Amino acid sequence: MNSTNFIQQPSAFAQLVDQLRNKSEAELKMLYLHFFKIELQNEWNTITKNTDLKKASEQDIIHAIQKNRYHS
Repeated sequence: MNSTNFIQQPSAFAQLVDQLRNKSEAELKMLYLHFFKIELQNEWNTITKNTDLKKASEQDIIHAIQKNRYHS
């Protein structure tokens, strides 16, 4: 086989990027949830272990997530 006839295939990473480029925002969020399910569950357990969510506002929850992720 002549090397000039050989068509180089894109890398697996490049193929993945191309496939992700065509996904909607909702599809990307679902993929994120799928791939990071365990990490997200662990994070939620860490954040909520000493919290009464009945009294927490949405802003309180967002602040707790940010504090846990970014230690701010």
